[in-house]
Amino acid sequence: MTMHQNVSPSVPSGPATITERYDALVASGTIERDPAQETVVVALDALAHQLRDIKQTCFGLNQLLGRGDISAEKRRGMYIFGGVGRGKTMLMDLFFESVPLEAKRRIHFHEFMADVHDRLRKAREKMESRRMSDGDPLSRTVRALVKEARLLCFDELVVTDIADAMMIGRVLTELFSQGVVLVATSNVDPDCLYEGGIYRELFLPFIALLKAHVDVVNLNARTDFRLKKRKGEGVWYTPADANAKAALDRLFARLTDNVPPEPLTLPVVGRTIRVPLQARGVARFSFRDLCLAPMAVVDYITIAQRFHTLIIEGLPARFSHRNHVKRLCSLIDVLYVRHVKLIVSADGDPHSIYLGMVAVFGGAIGLPPDQSDTFPESLESRRAVSRLIEMRSRDYLGLI
Repeated sequence: MTMHQNVSPSVPSGPATITERYDALVASGTIERDPAQETVVVALDALAHQLRDIKQTCFGLNQLLGRGDISAEKRRGMYIFGGVGRGKTMLMDLFFESVPLEAKRRIHFHEFMADVHDRLRKAREKMESRRMSDGDPLSRTVRALVKEARLLCFDELVVTDIADAMMIGRVLTELFSQGVVLVATSNVDPDCLYEGGIYRELFLPFIALLKAHVDVVNLNARTDFRLKKRKGEGVWYTPADANAKAALDRLFARLTDNVPPEPLTLPVVGRTIRVPLQARGVARFSFRDLCLAPMAVVDYITIAQRFHTLIIEGLPARFSHRNHVKRLCSLIDVLYVRHVKLIVSADGDPHSIYLGMVAVFGGAIGLPPDQSDTFPESLESRRAVSRLIEMRSRDYLGLI
Protein backbone atom coordinates (compact mmCIF):
# COMPACT_ATOMS: atom_id res chain seq x y z
CA MET A 1 0.00 0.00 0.00
CA THR A 2 1.28 3.46 -0.80
CA MET A 3 0.32 6.63 0.94
CA HIS A 4 -2.34 8.52 -0.96
CA GLN A 5 -2.05 12.25 -1.59
CA ASN A 6 -5.22 14.29 -1.44
CA VAL A 7 -5.45 17.83 -2.73
CA SER A 8 -8.77 19.62 -2.81
CA PRO A 9 -9.87 20.06 -6.45
CA SER A 10 -11.36 23.48 -5.59
CA VAL A 11 -7.93 24.91 -4.70
CA PRO A 12 -6.78 27.42 -7.32
CA SER A 13 -3.52 26.37 -9.00
CA GLY A 14 -2.25 29.82 -9.94
CA PRO A 15 -1.39 31.84 -6.79
CA ALA A 16 1.73 30.68 -4.94
CA THR A 17 1.07 31.65 -1.33
CA ILE A 18 -1.60 30.26 0.95
CA THR A 19 -2.95 33.76 1.52
CA GLU A 20 -3.39 34.28 -2.23
CA ARG A 21 -5.07 30.90 -2.59
CA TYR A 22 -7.39 31.64 0.32
CA ASP A 23 -8.28 35.08 -1.08
CA ALA A 24 -9.00 33.51 -4.48
CA LEU A 25 -11.44 31.04 -2.91
CA VAL A 26 -13.19 33.89 -1.08
CA ALA A 27 -13.38 35.99 -4.25
CA SER A 28 -14.88 33.08 -6.20
CA GLY A 29 -17.57 32.59 -3.56
CA THR A 30 -16.36 29.06 -2.79
CA ILE A 31 -15.81 29.90 0.91
CA GLU A 32 -16.62 32.71 3.33
CA ARG A 33 -13.87 34.84 4.83
CA ASP A 34 -13.32 34.08 8.51
CA PRO A 35 -10.90 35.93 10.86
CA ALA A 36 -9.89 32.75 12.70
CA GLN A 37 -9.07 31.02 9.42
CA GLU A 38 -7.05 34.04 8.26
CA THR A 39 -4.90 33.84 11.41
CA VAL A 40 -4.08 30.20 10.64
CA VAL A 41 -3.39 31.08 6.99
CA VAL A 42 -0.71 33.58 8.09
CA ALA A 43 0.95 30.96 10.31
CA LEU A 44 0.87 28.34 7.56
CA ASP A 45 2.33 30.80 5.06
CA ALA A 46 5.26 31.40 7.42
CA LEU A 47 5.89 27.66 7.73
CA ALA A 48 5.58 27.15 3.99
CA HIS A 49 8.20 29.86 3.47
CA GLN A 50 10.62 28.01 5.77
CA LEU A 51 10.03 24.72 3.99
CA ARG A 52 10.85 26.26 0.62
CA ASP A 53 14.45 26.55 1.83
CA ILE A 54 14.87 22.78 2.27
CA LYS A 55 17.47 21.36 -0.08
CA GLN A 56 16.52 17.90 -1.27
CA THR A 57 20.16 16.90 -1.93
CA CYS A 58 21.27 17.74 1.59
CA PHE A 59 18.53 15.55 2.97
CA GLY A 60 19.67 12.54 0.93
CA LEU A 61 23.27 12.95 2.06
CA ASN A 62 22.29 13.33 5.70
CA GLN A 63 20.20 10.18 5.45
CA LEU A 64 23.18 8.22 4.11
CA LEU A 65 25.33 9.52 6.97
CA GLY A 66 22.60 8.74 9.49
CA ARG A 67 22.52 12.32 10.73
CA GLY A 68 18.95 13.23 9.81
CA ASP A 69 18.21 16.79 8.68
CA ILE A 70 20.16 18.92 11.12
CA SER A 71 18.86 22.15 9.62
CA ALA A 72 15.30 21.11 10.51
CA GLU A 73 15.88 21.73 14.22
CA LYS A 74 14.47 25.25 13.89
CA ARG A 75 11.48 24.17 11.81
CA ARG A 76 8.47 23.30 13.89
CA GLY A 77 5.37 21.79 12.40
CA MET A 78 1.81 22.70 13.25
CA TYR A 79 -1.13 21.01 14.97
CA ILE A 80 -4.45 22.68 14.06
CA PHE A 81 -7.44 21.71 16.17
CA GLY A 82 -11.02 22.91 16.40
CA GLY A 83 -14.64 21.88 16.02
CA VAL A 84 -15.98 19.98 13.04
CA GLY A 85 -16.55 21.86 9.80
CA ARG A 86 -14.35 24.86 10.68
CA GLY A 87 -12.14 24.52 7.62
CA LYS A 88 -9.10 22.68 9.03
CA THR A 89 -8.82 20.24 6.14
CA MET A 90 -9.31 22.97 3.55
CA LEU A 91 -6.52 25.09 5.05
CA MET A 92 -4.14 22.14 5.22
CA ASP A 93 -4.83 21.36 1.56
CA LEU A 94 -3.97 24.96 0.65
CA PHE A 95 -0.74 24.62 2.62
CA PHE A 96 0.18 21.25 1.15
CA GLU A 97 -0.30 22.46 -2.43
CA SER A 98 1.77 25.60 -1.84
CA VAL A 99 4.93 23.85 -0.57
CA PRO A 100 7.21 23.08 -3.56
CA LEU A 101 8.61 19.84 -2.16
CA GLU A 102 8.53 16.58 -4.07
CA ALA A 103 9.00 14.49 -0.93
CA LYS A 104 5.72 15.30 0.77
CA ARG A 105 2.63 13.31 1.73
CA ARG A 106 -0.88 14.40 2.66
CA ILE A 107 -2.79 11.50 4.19
CA HIS A 108 -5.66 10.74 6.52
CA PHE A 109 -4.35 9.58 9.90
CA HIS A 110 -6.32 6.32 9.79
CA GLU A 111 -4.88 5.61 6.35
CA PHE A 112 -1.36 6.34 7.57
CA MET A 113 -1.69 3.89 10.45
CA ALA A 114 -3.13 1.25 8.10
CA ASP A 115 -0.12 1.78 5.85
CA VAL A 116 2.30 1.39 8.78
CA HIS A 117 0.60 -1.83 9.91
CA ASP A 118 0.71 -3.20 6.35
CA ARG A 119 4.42 -2.38 5.95
CA LEU A 120 5.19 -3.96 9.31
CA ARG A 121 3.40 -7.14 8.30
CA LYS A 122 5.38 -7.36 5.08
CA ALA A 123 8.68 -6.67 6.88
CA ARG A 124 8.00 -9.45 9.40
CA GLU A 125 7.12 -11.86 6.60
CA LYS A 126 10.42 -11.10 4.86
CA MET A 127 12.35 -11.66 8.08
CA GLU A 128 10.60 -14.96 8.70
CA SER A 129 11.39 -16.12 5.16
CA ARG A 130 15.03 -14.98 5.50
CA ARG A 131 14.60 -12.49 2.66
CA MET A 132 15.54 -9.71 5.05
CA SER A 133 18.19 -9.65 7.77
CA ASP A 134 17.10 -9.61 11.39
CA GLY A 135 16.42 -6.28 13.01
CA ASP A 136 13.64 -4.04 14.23
CA PRO A 137 10.86 -4.13 11.60
CA LEU A 138 9.37 -0.87 12.88
CA SER A 139 12.67 0.98 12.46
CA ARG A 140 12.96 -0.36 8.93
CA THR A 141 9.41 0.75 8.20
CA VAL A 142 9.97 4.25 9.50
CA ARG A 143 13.23 4.65 7.56
CA ALA A 144 11.29 3.82 4.39
CA LEU A 145 8.67 6.43 5.28
CA VAL A 146 11.34 9.05 5.88
CA LYS A 147 12.77 8.51 2.40
CA GLU A 148 9.33 9.23 0.94
CA ALA A 149 8.37 12.37 2.86
CA ARG A 150 10.13 15.43 4.26
CA LEU A 151 6.73 16.96 4.97
CA LEU A 152 3.96 14.79 6.41
CA CYS A 153 0.42 16.16 6.64
CA PHE A 154 -2.07 14.22 8.78
CA ASP A 155 -5.78 14.92 8.38
CA GLU A 156 -7.97 14.17 11.43
CA LEU A 157 -5.35 12.95 13.89
CA VAL A 158 -7.30 10.95 16.46
CA VAL A 159 -6.17 7.99 18.53
CA THR A 160 -8.79 5.56 19.84
CA ASP A 161 -7.05 2.21 19.34
CA ILE A 162 -4.59 0.84 21.90
CA ALA A 163 -2.33 -0.62 19.18
CA ASP A 164 -2.10 2.73 17.40
CA ALA A 165 -1.57 4.53 20.70
CA MET A 166 1.45 2.38 21.52
CA MET A 167 2.92 2.53 18.01
CA ILE A 168 2.53 6.18 17.02
CA GLY A 169 5.00 7.38 19.65
CA ARG A 170 7.84 5.27 18.27
CA VAL A 171 6.96 6.14 14.69
CA LEU A 172 6.95 9.92 15.24
CA THR A 173 10.06 9.81 17.46
CA GLU A 174 12.06 8.43 14.54
CA LEU A 175 10.37 10.68 11.99
CA PHE A 176 11.13 13.79 14.04
CA SER A 177 14.72 12.67 14.66
CA GLN A 178 15.22 12.56 10.89
CA GLY A 179 13.86 16.09 10.43
CA VAL A 180 10.42 15.25 9.06
CA VAL A 181 8.03 18.18 9.55
CA LEU A 182 4.50 17.34 10.66
CA VAL A 183 1.35 19.35 10.03
CA ALA A 184 -1.82 17.82 11.45
CA THR A 185 -5.48 18.61 11.89
CA SER A 186 -7.61 17.29 14.71
CA ASN A 187 -10.89 17.90 16.48
CA VAL A 188 -9.25 17.89 19.92
CA ASP A 189 -6.52 19.70 21.80
CA PRO A 190 -3.39 17.49 21.86
CA ASP A 191 -3.66 17.25 25.64
CA CYS A 192 -6.98 15.46 25.13
CA LEU A 193 -5.76 12.86 22.64
CA TYR A 194 -6.64 9.29 23.61
CA GLU A 195 -8.48 10.64 26.65
CA GLY A 196 -10.17 7.82 28.51
CA GLY A 197 -8.14 5.22 26.63
CA ILE A 198 -6.67 2.05 28.13
CA TYR A 199 -3.20 2.57 29.64
CA ARG A 200 -3.32 6.26 28.69
CA GLU A 201 -0.42 6.99 31.03
CA LEU A 202 1.81 5.13 28.56
CA PHE A 203 0.58 7.47 25.82
CA LEU A 204 1.38 10.73 27.62
CA PRO A 205 5.06 10.85 26.50
CA PHE A 206 3.79 10.94 22.92
CA ILE A 207 1.76 14.06 23.66
CA ALA A 208 4.85 15.73 25.13
CA LEU A 209 6.88 14.69 22.08
CA LEU A 210 4.25 16.05 19.72
CA LYS A 211 4.05 19.43 21.47
CA ALA A 212 7.85 19.70 21.40
CA HIS A 213 7.84 19.55 17.60
CA VAL A 214 4.69 21.43 16.56
CA ASP A 215 3.01 24.73 17.27
CA VAL A 216 -0.51 24.13 18.56
CA VAL A 217 -3.15 26.36 16.96
CA ASN A 218 -6.82 26.48 17.92
CA LEU A 219 -8.96 27.21 14.85
CA ASN A 220 -11.84 28.85 16.67
CA ALA A 221 -13.92 29.67 13.61
CA ARG A 222 -17.37 31.10 14.18
CA THR A 223 -19.50 28.31 12.68
CA ASP A 224 -19.62 24.86 11.12
CA PHE A 225 -19.50 25.91 7.47
CA ARG A 226 -20.56 22.48 6.25
CA LEU A 227 -23.93 22.84 7.96
CA LYS A 228 -24.62 25.98 5.95
CA LYS A 229 -24.35 24.25 2.63
CA ARG A 230 -27.63 23.30 1.02
CA LYS A 231 -28.67 19.70 1.31
CA GLY A 232 -28.37 17.48 -1.72
CA GLU A 233 -31.36 15.87 -3.34
CA GLY A 234 -31.78 12.25 -4.26
CA VAL A 235 -28.97 10.83 -2.13
CA TRP A 236 -30.77 10.23 1.18
CA TYR A 237 -33.96 8.18 1.41
CA THR A 238 -36.04 7.79 4.58
CA PRO A 239 -37.40 5.64 5.98
CA ALA A 240 -35.39 2.60 4.84
CA ASP A 241 -38.49 0.77 3.59
CA ALA A 242 -39.64 -0.86 0.36
CA ASN A 243 -40.13 2.52 -1.31
CA ALA A 244 -36.53 3.51 -0.49
CA LYS A 245 -35.29 0.18 -1.84
CA ALA A 246 -37.16 0.71 -5.08
CA ALA A 247 -35.69 4.20 -5.41
CA LEU A 248 -32.19 2.83 -4.85
CA ASP A 249 -32.82 0.11 -7.43
CA ARG A 250 -33.74 2.73 -10.02
CA LEU A 251 -30.79 4.95 -9.10
CA PHE A 252 -28.33 2.05 -9.18
CA ALA A 253 -29.54 1.09 -12.65
CA ARG A 254 -29.28 4.66 -13.92
CA LEU A 255 -25.78 5.20 -12.50
CA THR A 256 -24.51 1.97 -14.06
CA ASP A 257 -26.25 2.43 -17.42
CA ASN A 258 -28.35 -0.64 -16.69
CA VAL A 259 -25.30 -2.90 -16.76
CA PRO A 260 -26.19 -6.07 -14.81
CA PRO A 261 -24.41 -5.84 -11.43
CA GLU A 262 -22.25 -8.65 -10.16
CA PRO A 263 -20.57 -9.53 -6.86
CA LEU A 264 -16.85 -8.92 -6.54
CA THR A 265 -14.08 -10.14 -4.25
CA LEU A 266 -11.32 -7.66 -3.36
CA PRO A 267 -7.95 -8.72 -1.92
CA VAL A 268 -6.80 -6.84 1.17
CA VAL A 269 -3.84 -7.57 3.48
CA GLY A 270 -3.66 -11.30 2.89
CA ARG A 271 -7.41 -11.89 2.86
CA THR A 272 -10.48 -10.85 0.88
CA ILE A 273 -13.60 -8.75 1.30
CA ARG A 274 -16.83 -9.33 -0.62
CA VAL A 275 -18.72 -6.65 -2.50
CA PRO A 276 -22.35 -7.88 -2.83
CA LEU A 277 -23.19 -5.95 -6.01
CA GLN A 278 -21.17 -3.63 -8.23
CA ALA A 279 -20.94 -2.28 -11.77
CA ARG A 280 -19.35 0.70 -13.54
CA GLY A 281 -17.58 1.98 -10.40
CA VAL A 282 -20.71 1.85 -8.22
CA ALA A 283 -20.98 -0.61 -5.32
CA ARG A 284 -24.02 -1.53 -3.26
CA PHE A 285 -23.83 -2.66 0.36
CA SER A 286 -26.04 -2.91 3.39
CA PHE A 287 -25.14 -1.33 6.72
CA ARG A 288 -24.77 -4.88 8.03
CA ASP A 289 -22.20 -5.69 5.32
CA LEU A 290 -19.98 -2.74 6.17
CA CYS A 291 -20.37 -2.12 9.89
CA LEU A 292 -21.61 -5.27 11.62
CA ALA A 293 -19.03 -7.48 9.95
CA PRO A 294 -15.48 -7.25 11.42
CA MET A 295 -14.27 -4.64 8.93
CA ALA A 296 -11.17 -2.47 9.43
CA VAL A 297 -10.04 0.88 8.06
CA VAL A 298 -7.87 -0.85 5.48
CA ASP A 299 -11.01 -2.58 4.14
CA TYR A 300 -12.76 0.75 3.71
CA ILE A 301 -9.69 2.23 2.01
CA THR A 302 -9.65 -0.68 -0.44
CA ILE A 303 -13.32 -0.15 -1.25
CA ALA A 304 -12.86 3.61 -1.65
CA GLN A 305 -9.95 3.04 -4.03
CA ARG A 306 -12.07 0.79 -6.23
CA PHE A 307 -15.42 2.66 -6.40
CA HIS A 308 -16.43 6.26 -7.00
CA THR A 309 -19.95 5.81 -5.57
CA LEU A 310 -21.32 3.71 -2.71
CA ILE A 311 -24.97 2.86 -2.08
CA ILE A 312 -25.63 1.81 1.53
CA GLU A 313 -28.99 0.40 2.57
CA GLY A 314 -30.53 0.34 6.02
CA LEU A 315 -28.53 2.87 8.01
CA PRO A 316 -30.15 2.71 11.46
CA ALA A 317 -31.04 5.49 13.86
CA ARG A 318 -30.38 3.16 16.80
CA PHE A 319 -27.25 1.10 17.26
CA SER A 320 -26.76 -2.09 19.26
CA HIS A 321 -22.99 -1.89 19.79
CA ARG A 322 -20.37 0.85 19.97
CA ASN A 323 -18.11 -1.05 17.56
CA HIS A 324 -20.76 -0.65 14.86
CA VAL A 325 -20.67 3.12 15.38
CA LYS A 326 -16.88 3.26 15.33
CA ARG A 327 -16.81 1.36 12.04
CA LEU A 328 -19.41 3.70 10.57
CA CYS A 329 -17.33 6.73 11.62
CA SER A 330 -14.20 5.22 10.05
CA LEU A 331 -16.09 4.40 6.87
CA ILE A 332 -17.43 7.94 6.51
CA ASP A 333 -13.98 9.42 7.14
CA VAL A 334 -12.42 7.29 4.41
CA LEU A 335 -15.18 7.99 1.87
CA TYR A 336 -15.14 11.71 2.60
CA VAL A 337 -11.37 12.10 2.28
CA ARG A 338 -11.41 10.31 -1.09
CA HIS A 339 -14.48 12.21 -2.34
CA VAL A 340 -16.46 9.00 -2.80
CA LYS A 341 -20.13 9.76 -3.41
CA LEU A 342 -22.58 8.25 -0.92
CA ILE A 343 -26.24 7.33 -1.44
CA VAL A 344 -28.14 6.05 1.59
CA SER A 345 -31.43 4.67 2.77
CA ALA A 346 -31.79 5.36 6.49
CA ASP A 347 -34.22 5.16 9.39
CA GLY A 348 -33.80 8.84 10.14
CA ASP A 349 -32.05 12.09 9.24
CA PRO A 350 -28.38 12.71 10.16
CA HIS A 351 -29.30 14.35 13.46
CA SER A 352 -31.30 11.29 14.52
CA ILE A 353 -28.38 9.07 13.59
CA TYR A 354 -26.02 11.25 15.65
CA LEU A 355 -28.29 10.90 18.69
CA GLY A 356 -28.26 7.14 18.23
CA MET A 357 -24.45 7.13 18.04
CA VAL A 358 -24.05 9.19 21.20
CA ALA A 359 -26.55 7.04 23.07
CA VAL A 360 -24.44 3.93 22.41
CA PHE A 361 -21.22 5.55 23.63
CA GLY A 362 -22.90 7.06 26.67
CA GLY A 363 -24.52 3.78 27.63
CA ALA A 364 -21.24 1.89 27.25
CA ILE A 365 -19.48 4.08 29.81
CA GLY A 366 -22.45 4.73 32.08
CA LEU A 367 -22.92 8.44 31.30
CA PRO A 368 -26.36 10.05 31.57
CA PRO A 369 -27.87 11.10 28.21
CA ASP A 370 -27.28 14.83 28.81
CA GLN A 371 -23.54 14.26 29.24
CA SER A 372 -22.88 11.62 26.58
CA ASP A 373 -22.07 14.09 23.82
CA THR A 374 -19.10 15.49 25.76
CA PHE A 375 -17.24 12.18 25.86
CA PRO A 376 -14.22 12.21 23.50
CA GLU A 377 -15.46 9.31 21.39
CA SER A 378 -18.61 11.27 20.59
CA LEU A 379 -16.40 13.76 18.72
CA GLU A 380 -15.90 11.06 16.10
CA SER A 381 -19.66 10.77 15.74
CA ARG A 382 -20.11 14.53 15.52
CA ARG A 383 -17.48 14.79 12.79
CA ALA A 384 -18.95 11.82 10.90
CA VAL A 385 -22.46 13.26 10.90
CA SER A 386 -21.20 16.70 9.90
CA ARG A 387 -19.48 15.03 6.96
CA LEU A 388 -22.62 13.08 6.12
CA ILE A 389 -24.44 16.39 5.86
CA GLU A 390 -21.79 17.80 3.54
CA MET A 391 -21.77 14.62 1.46
CA ARG A 392 -25.44 15.35 0.67
CA SER A 393 -24.61 18.83 -0.67
CA ARG A 394 -24.34 19.77 -4.31
CA ASP A 395 -20.86 21.17 -3.62
CA TYR A 396 -19.59 17.76 -2.45
CA LEU A 397 -21.39 15.89 -5.22
CA GLY A 398 -19.69 18.16 -7.73
CA LEU A 399 -16.18 17.19 -6.58
CA ILE A 400 -14.10 15.10 -8.97
